[in-house]
Amino acid sequence: MSIPTLIECLHERVLVFDGAMGTSVQRYELPLSDYRNLENCTDIVVLTRPDIVLDIHRSFLSVGCDAVTTNTFGANKVVFGEFGVAELTYEVNRKAAELARKACEPFQKPSQPRFVLGSMGPGTKLPSLGQVSWDELLDSYTEQVRGLLDGGVDALIIETCQDILQAKCALVAALDAMREKGRTVPILCTVTMETTGTMLVGTDLAAAWTALSPYDELAGFGLNCATGPQEMSEHVRFLSQHCDRPLIVQPNAGLPQLVDGKPHYTLTPD
Repeated sequence: MSIPTLIECLHERVLVFDGAMGTSVQRYELPLSDYRNLENCTDIVVLTRPDIVLDIHRSFLSVGCDAVTTNTFGANKVVFGEFGVAELTYEVNRKAAELARKACEPFQKPSQPRFVLGSMGPGTKLPSLGQVSWDELLDSYTEQVRGLLDGGVDALIIETCQDILQAKCALVAALDAMREKGRTVPILCTVTMETTGTMLVGTDLAAAWTALSPYDELAGFGLNCATGPQEMSEHVRFLSQHCDRPLIVQPNAGLPQLVDGKPHYTLTPD
């Protein structure tokens, strides 16, 4: 029996993606040496502690998640350049995808295929504010996608977008890299809406969808992160009425509170 593709599954049923990778890594309280002395460079642990990354992926798969996301949220050349390791961009992304693929293998079955999503985060610089040029950001994302594709991802997810120009740049980079590699995978995109009702740079949801909808290669669109599930309800309602692609809804656990010196989220899975 052949295994259904991600797109086939998206049109048949609701798929459950995994939870946050960054906070999962932080729970291990790894020494700074495991980050190659690069504080907060969570993506680098795919090279130094692949066992931890595998454990996290398996923990989500074991409770029934349909897809796991690579530990590459910040693994593009612009962000890695700030850490002084831009040359590791391709290697980290390829390795992260390979680890996620390895984690999925024992759980794979025709009745419930497991998928690897290549994470492309927003980075630290917004093109709409002139903090980074289009060309630099395009090159940054293109190198990231090369690694993710060679590592075997089933799809790319451009997530936590705060700037519509950044989202478009990541999408164009994905298309460029896929043409270069001769390999096409679905592209998903999620934007983050602030309590103001807009993205960080002021774009409302209708404008964001209007800007991205002409890209036929965009296989799914939605929301992630922000301030919790309750605050997403109106935005989800809008997309359900106006978006013609599968919807992605990935709220976070709200805003953390500091308890005993550590961030604590009061929202539960229920």
